[in-house]
Formats: sequence, structure tokens, C-alpha cells
Amino acid sequence: MLPNDEEEQDRLDFLHNALLQVTGRLTHVPHPTDARVLDLGCGTGIWAIDFAEAFPDSFVVGVDLSSIQPAGHPRNCHFYAPFDFEFPWAKLGEESWDVIRLQMCGGSVVNWPSLYRRVSAHLRPDAWFEQVDIDFEPRCEVRALDGSALYNWYHNLRQATSDAARPISHQFHAIIDHLQNAGFTDIKHKHFVLPLNRWHSDLWMRHIGGWYGRAFFDSIEPLSLAPFRRILNWPPDEIQHLVTDAKSELLDPAAHTFHVLHIYIARKPTPTPTSMCASVESDR
Repeated sequence: MLPNDEEEQDRLDFLHNALLQVTGRLTHVPHPTDARVLDLGCGTGIWAIDFAEAFPDSFVVGVDLSSIQPAGHPRNCHFYAPFDFEFPWAKLGEESWDVIRLQMCGGSVVNWPSLYRRVSAHLRPDAWFEQVDIDFEPRCEVRALDGSALYNWYHNLRQATSDAARPISHQFHAIIDHLQNAGFTDIKHKHFVLPLNRWHSDLWMRHIGGWYGRAFFDSIEPLSLAPFRRILNWPPDEIQHLVTDAKSELLDPAAHTFHVLHIYIARKPTPTPTSMCASVESDR
């Protein structure tokens, strides 16, 4: 239901670089020097390729529904596509991965508890899972957004994806609960503010707002078309009207609007009598 055309691939690559500007690193999980790394929903493969180049002794596999990854990539990087990670991973090997990673898959997953259990089954003991997602609910420190076009856009997108059983809304507490129920421990959570334009008084945050604001501005329309048309049955002109108004508000530096980037890491424990109690650490 979410877009996957050439323009969207360019946007995903741009967003990857924007998020690197925010976090400053490719991954937040510890990993051995010869790590076996699995990137779920790898998209264009840009993260997998960057990781393989940064850690040439690693073995990186990216999987995705679409075969849109480049033919030219490092020898230690491989792609399997089409591959639906919500179905059994017949060829990936249980307890064989040091890192499994998932980025920007909100709105694409039907059964999160099942996915987390499958991730755990395929990690080696003491290996790590990392999840990176953006909460697209617009927030503002200076005024309420109820009734704004940007809020109405998000509200309808949330409704459409929920009706399609692939909710895009970010559920912090549910993620923690699902990870714990899947047996993970040492669960850590970080969040970062993503300004939607250059409104911030801090120079670095203005820089981030320029990068991320551009990425999101270009994503509003493609994110809207299929959910609003197929699920909500909106006519094209009504979709375009809301998209145009939301984009206009997005550019308003007086609005001080932002999204939140969430990063979760969780360890699969070595089976012991004491490893059943998960710990959670969050910067919230």
C-alpha cells in the first residue's frame, strides 16, 4: 500500500542520509568484528551497503519485497528479493545472526509479536536486534495542532493504515511489551527530535530540520495516495487539497512542528534461569 516507485526510492535514500545526520552512526548495537547482519525491509539496500563498506569483515544480507537493490555492491553484501519477512524465513537459519535490523517499517507489518518472536529465533544467544522508526504524529511546542491540515493528514493516514491492519501509528509501550514477551532483555530506547523545517534556535537542529523537512515534504503525497484512495475512498481532488494544505503548514517556521525518531535495541539472552527477566532503559 505504501509507494515503491523510483521517486520513492530516491526519497528513502535521502531519508537514510538525513537520519545519519541525526544519529551520527549506522547502528547503535554492539557487534563482533565478523558479524552476520540481517537487514529486514532493506529497500534500496543503502544501509546494508554502507554497513558492509564500513565493516568489510562482516557478512550482510538485506531482504525486501521488491528487487530494487543495485547490482553493484560489496562482495560481503547480498540481497534476497522478493522476500516477505512476515512469512517463515526458510533459508535464513535460526540462531545464526549477530544483528537483525528493521528500519521504517511502520505501516508495513500486520503482526508485530510474531515478527519479534521470529527475529529472536534467528538471533544467536547474546546477539542484538535494532529497530528504527519515526512517529509521524505532528507535535508542536508552542500551540495545539488540532484542526490543522497537518494533523488532519496524519489522523486520516493513521485511520487508513489501521483499517488495513498495517498501522503506521507508533506505539512505544506496545513495542517494549512485545519485545519483552518475545524474550528480549537489555532493552534500550532512544528518541530524537526531528524538526519539520528550520525553525529551531539551535544551529545544528536547524540543519537537521532542513534535511528532514525536505525528506518529509517530498513524502507526504506518495504516503497519502494509496491509503486515502483505496481504504478511505477519497476522491483524488480531496486528497490533493489536504496534501497541499499540509505542505503549506509544513513550511511555516512559526509552527515549530516536529516528529520523533525512535531507536530500540534489545538483546537475545543466553538461556539461563535469570535471563527471563527483561530490563528496559529509556531516555523518555
